Amino acid sequence: MGLDRLIVVALALVVVLSACDSDKGTPPQLLYGETAQELTAVPGSAIAIGRVLDAPTLGRRFTSCSPGGAVDGGVIVERIGVFGESLTFGDKAGKTLYSCDGGTDPTRERRPPWCGGSSGRLVHGRLVDPRLDILCRDHEGRPLAYAWVEPVAGARWIGVDQGSYTEVYEVLAGLAVRVATSRGIQLGRSRATFAVTQYDAAGKALVEGPLEAAVAG
Repeated sequence: MGLDRLIVVALALVVVLSACDSDKGTPPQLLYGETAQELTAVPGSAIAIGRVLDAPTLGRRFTSCSPGGAVDGGVIVERIGVFGESLTFGDKAGKTLYSCDGGTDPTRERRPPWCGGSSGRLVHGRLVDPRLDILCRDHEGRPLAYAWVEPVAGARWIGVDQGSYTEVYEVLAGLAVRVATSRGIQLGRSRATFAVTQYDAAGKALVEGPLEAAVAG
């Protein structure tokens, strides 16, 4: 087979794979079978569940991943999306933000639902780094990437382009929003790119662009 023929075949394969991805459409359900709701102003979107809870309500779901120094009586934001889930919470001093990231652990060192986590330093209440985590895999063994997004002024929703749909996360409790993706992950370089759009309460886009994140050294 000549070089020209190989190029044609490769291009055709890319087109087919892209078409298959776009044909998936918006998923009807979230991770645990919950019906996926659409943000009306963002066609083809799926809203991740977002809840503000506390440690007693979450029980072992929190204690199984909480590091020392986290606040038992503080605010915890739980998120459950199409293929990922997370907890976000801070320490007593308000200097560190923590996450528990969901999926399967390929090393089998951590029991479900948590397979990874991050901690980020807060300066004047804001993170200095999105704290990328690429340790987790989904139920099909595909890599997942998690990172925090700092909402801009007036943002109520954070959207992440997942290919055939936009996954939308609500801004809650004044904390950075932990988002997930299975796209744009470079395991060999310990990097990931999230295609992010921030929306106001009415669903109007405020800012749009890539979030480039790298695993902290």
